[in-house]
Amino acid sequence: MNGNKLIQHITILVLFFIFIIFVIQFSILYAKEFDNVKTINFSLSGYYKNLFIGYKSNEYYDDSIVPQSKSLLADVNRLRISPHCEIGNNITFHADIDNEIIVSNYTQSKTFETSYIGFSYNELYTDSYDYQNDDMYYRFKLHRAYIKAVAGKSTITVGKQLVRFGSGKIWNPLDIVNPISPITFEGAEETKGVNALRIELYPANFVEIGFVYVPQRKNNELDSSSFSTSVYLLRNKIVIGSTEVAFLVGNIIERNIVGADIATTVHDGLLRGSVLGNKIDGHVYYVGGAGYEYSFEWGLTLLLEYFYNGYCLNKNPELLNAYYESIQYSMNQKRYGAVAYNFLTFNEHYAGISTMFSGASLFSLQATAIVDLQGKGVIGIPTASYNIIEDCDLMFYMMYAIVTGNKPSDFSSFDKKPFIAFALKYYF
Repeated sequence: MNGNKLIQHITILVLFFIFIIFVIQFSILYAKEFDNVKTINFSLSGYYKNLFIGYKSNEYYDDSIVPQSKSLLADVNRLRISPHCEIGNNITFHADIDNEIIVSNYTQSKTFETSYIGFSYNELYTDSYDYQNDDMYYRFKLHRAYIKAVAGKSTITVGKQLVRFGSGKIWNPLDIVNPISPITFEGAEETKGVNALRIELYPANFVEIGFVYVPQRKNNELDSSSFSTSVYLLRNKIVIGSTEVAFLVGNIIERNIVGADIATTVHDGLLRGSVLGNKIDGHVYYVGGAGYEYSFEWGLTLLLEYFYNGYCLNKNPELLNAYYESIQYSMNQKRYGAVAYNFLTFNEHYAGISTMFSGASLFSLQATAIVDLQGKGVIGIPTASYNIIEDCDLMFYMMYAIVTGNKPSDFSSFDKKPFIAFALKYYF
């Protein structure tokens, strides 16, 4: 990164913190406009995490477009600082600021960039600074940074946040703003958020109305055509007894979407289902899922789910080409419009089963199995977490797949090649 870009990133971060300080000072001066404002509570927390990852891949890309076979090793060190400020009961400021150092044997590769850096194409502003050499990658970034205001029966949240909809667990078809793959081993909280404006209204105890606006650039530029591909979503949720019904409509990158989600109690368990219609190039594609979750009194939770993706890679050559080109080359507006805000699975039909057991808050065990019905593949994902001392957890994660079909599967990269991760996490 050249000096001009470094100065630009530092300037943006400084301006961001000046803006945060201004908002806090403004809130203090005008606190009398809100109810129950008596105190200002500030706290500073965070964690340190060391994560080791090792696996062998037959789809490794260095600086060429030809996949290779290579054993990949990486050691991730992350220090997260989380300032949190509450002004009475009405205003909350929260940020998660990360310092990361990653040492690996494939730092200068496209596979590393896809796995750890990701793309920031069309994002509103640059919220990170990084440095990279042959063996090491350093990054300073804002993982989360938002302000939340409560006024009467409404809330307004502005900033980088995680926007999630739907009730699914292994898959969540309505989670269109932050689509999360079930083989994402660090979970939803480590998923990259979006810079958004979120307004939520609660006109009655059983009704929730939400609006989300995610401003975006176009062609990765800020000009007169910018924001024409932004995200607009409107959600309405109704609660009737033990049943929750939600509806979602909106526009994502000039694509119209509509969806619905229902969750209800059946035989002391939770039955849920959801469907999302996505209009792309004049055709409507559907993504849907259904599942049942039951928790036993002695600590075991059992989950069964089915997932359908009508807009999958193997059925859409243009999407498949855009997916591989974004890895092999770089992102552009056409590729971004194809792959962004979509569930990128190779096939249509999947089934999953997951069990979880936790004991006395000291340890938890989870085992998940997912079947790719068309790709004729199955992947097992056992995980374990143990609280070795106060505020310190030791975690283990593994993926192992068996694929017998001839067509591409989501699990082909792990076919008879275990993916193993160990993590030590200390909270402060």
